Amino acid sequence: MPLQTYRDENHSRHVDFVGQNWSIDLVTIAASGVLVVGFACAVVTLWVH
Repeated sequence: MPLQTYRDENHSRHVDFVGQNWSIDLVTIAASGVLVVGFACAVVTLWVH
């Protein structure tokens, strides 16, 4: 999977995984991962308590 970097109109840098007909923004993946891990930790905390 090649990486593509670019800057948008606000000069923010974006890094994407690029496939044949798709691309995935790494910021979206990181934010989703943080939310999933936070939810899992909250569930485990409630379960243990």
